[in-house]
Amino acid sequence: MPTALITGASRGIGREVAKELAREGYTVLLGVRDPGAAPALRGARAEQVDVASPQSIGKLAARVPDLDLLVNNAGVYQAPRPEIWAVNVRGPLLLTRALLPKLNHGARVVMVTSGLGSLASQSVELSRRLRDPALKLDDILALCDEMPGGYGASKATLNAMARLFAEELRSRGILVNATDPGWVRTDMGGSGAPRSIAQGAASVLWACRLPPTGPTGGVFRDGVAAG
Repeated sequence: MPTALITGASRGIGREVAKELAREGYTVLLGVRDPGAAPALRGARAEQVDVASPQSIGKLAARVPDLDLLVNNAGVYQAPRPEIWAVNVRGPLLLTRALLPKLNHGARVVMVTSGLGSLASQSVELSRRLRDPALKLDDILALCDEMPGGYGASKATLNAMARLFAEELRSRGILVNATDPGWVRTDMGGSGAPRSIAQGAASVLWACRLPPTGPTGGVFRDGVAAG
């Protein structure tokens, strides 16, 4: 039975993705700050983690089993910049890095991104740095300290991170992609958003279900390459 870890699984897109994966037969680990808020799903269990805390990430990585799927879904939109970069960028980087020994050959890693992370929408300087062929994961950690922008800049950096992890893990058959659920009617997206939670989750699930010959290192929405 395959095992998946999903952060930010207590509500919205993370919860919907967890529900669908549990229905498909995954053992689902619900990465949540408050285990009491985790949904009650058959075949799932809550795992406490605060992705803004390196210590919490380390404790989670030490206790989870080997994984076939990691979905870095936890994110914040309207918050001070330090929190945005801690949750949207540093957390996924440190968690993915900590779990590298536990990712099975052929696993999938999914970074949940946003259309606001398009490079065309970022500053010239940030775009230049993220496009640099010499960019490394430690350079992304440095950007977390600099915080060169808000939510959109953090998601553009997350997209670059997906590319770097994809390059690092290609030899193990692990596919790493960023997926944009679109503007969804969640607590973050608001009631006026045009897409349902199910539609947003479907965009993420596409990357979870990729065959071994699927793409890696890209940014997608509804299975179509995005900017």
